[in-house]
Amino acid sequence: MTESNDRSSRRPAWRAASTAALLLSATAIAEIRVGGVVVDLNGRPLPQTQVSLRTADGHAGADVITVFTDADGRFLLPGPVAAVDEPGLGIEARRLGFEQVGAHAGSAGDDARDVTVVLRAARNHAAVAPASAWLAGIEDRAEKAKLIRNCSDCHQAPSPAVRAYARQIAAVITGSPEDVRRQSWLSIARYMNYLSGWEFGRANPAGPPPPDRAYGVGAGEDVAGIMARHFVGPMNELIAYDWGAPLVVTKDTLIREYEVPGTNAVREAMLVGTPPKLWVADVATNRMYAIDIATGEQEYHDVPWDGVYGPHSLHRAKDDSLWITPLFPSVIARLDPNELSWKTWPMQTTKGEVVGIHDLSFGYEHELLTDADGLVWYSDIGNNAVGYFDPETGAGEIFRAPEIDGRPGRGALLYGLIMTADRKHIWYSQLGIGSFGSFNIETRQFETREVLPLVDSGPRRLTISDADIMYVPLFGSGQLIEYDTRARRQLGIYDLPDTGSAPYAVTWDPVREVVWIATANADAIYRFDPADKSFGVLPMPRAGAFLRMIDIDPKSGILVTSYANIIEFVQGPRMALTIDPGDGAYAGRLAGGTR
Repeated sequence: MTESNDRSSRRPAWRAASTAALLLSATAIAEIRVGGVVVDLNGRPLPQTQVSLRTADGHAGADVITVFTDADGRFLLPGPVAAVDEPGLGIEARRLGFEQVGAHAGSAGDDARDVTVVLRAARNHAAVAPASAWLAGIEDRAEKAKLIRNCSDCHQAPSPAVRAYARQIAAVITGSPEDVRRQSWLSIARYMNYLSGWEFGRANPAGPPPPDRAYGVGAGEDVAGIMARHFVGPMNELIAYDWGAPLVVTKDTLIREYEVPGTNAVREAMLVGTPPKLWVADVATNRMYAIDIATGEQEYHDVPWDGVYGPHSLHRAKDDSLWITPLFPSVIARLDPNELSWKTWPMQTTKGEVVGIHDLSFGYEHELLTDADGLVWYSDIGNNAVGYFDPETGAGEIFRAPEIDGRPGRGALLYGLIMTADRKHIWYSQLGIGSFGSFNIETRQFETREVLPLVDSGPRRLTISDADIMYVPLFGSGQLIEYDTRARRQLGIYDLPDTGSAPYAVTWDPVREVVWIATANADAIYRFDPADKSFGVLPMPRAGAFLRMIDIDPKSGILVTSYANIIEFVQGPRMALTIDPGDGAYAGRLAGGTR
């Protein structure tokens, strides 16, 4: 079925001020160039410090712009910006171990301002450190993995809301505080199961699935016990935290954040089309937002499907089309972002199964990759299976993964999916049972199967290099596996800079030849260099940065991702963002090099 469905919304209300209103406003000024310096109380420069500016109404472009200071503490925002007319222009600086005490803008000419931002050292890191920092005290890896795998699928843990709940528990006067904590956290686990059931039951006439079939807290008693032991006291003080690896930012690193309005549950974002737009999936509706990165203008387009769709995972194809898999129905959608035309495929398996599509197969360029017969392969999270469909006919078939002795097959959740360069094998992860393996497309047989020691290690969304080296993020245990798919052997397993970071997805960068790692719990992106097995950290500008898949624009090398929570009323920022690492790695491509 092919259908076009255009519904446009104007720029969000807080960004829609007219030019006349902007000129008359006492709280905004004309566009200016902004630079400055970040120093401590003694006037010493603070390098590699985040500097963010939320642009004033009427500014064309991103809602928030973030850069980093150089070795002398200097920063410069790109191009003229519309800033709030106040002493510090609304500039906010963010650095671990410090807090901002003041900012003042002086004139640097008629259309420029020079801002001095002063930070002071802070003993308490709670205001700046990510949620993962609070898990450092859990030394038992199995305990930590169980907590993360059960509690960080939908939100960060412990998020500010969780810590606020801990303060209420700590205020209870009782002779048995640990018992009170256990019962209190168990109540929250049950509430989260209710929310999860509500979310995944929205399109199911039979009602919500049980917790072990979705993202509920399947081990509520165990998880409540872990929280009772480790989430002690009011949780309002954190004495020390560091990133665990060097920052990989320069004075040219640039982060642009685009806020999506209204009540929504932003999932993934991808930059496609000519000119390119940020396409953002809202899993709470049938809606795809399109954001013009130059102007910031937003419009939305409904996936043409009767009933609840819930656009979830996004995949770019070689022709720049956008392929979308849903949270709910057994339907794959394809959007031509230039023609704004749609095609949808209801899955028609040979045996009539209802499938739960999660990822489509892609290769090292992070683009949709079919097998030699033109079939599109997918992971079926509902049936713990891999499957294919024929884009010509819509027909397909699924193949259920064999069960693993001692691991609960019902909660296996076959999840991530990649394809090798010869297009003869797909590799998959099983989030719920700590396993990953391969499937032979030609023989239609499952082959290699790797079972990890921890059932809650949580292998999630995979990537593969041009040499068929696969990288597996372990969401629960905070590690990265490097695996040779040709030799069928593990090359290494590496602790991330923060093992509480909950790595959600990994993406191979074919030009930089590194792996980018999206974390759900650490407000940071990690970079892994296979050449020397080193990690670097690219911190995000805000707390609650629940990151999902990272895409890489094939021409510019800009990273594209989103802040995403699975349920619309879970707290957290709802933004799509572009990140220029500032390393110049893709300069040749921008100068006319091939894709």
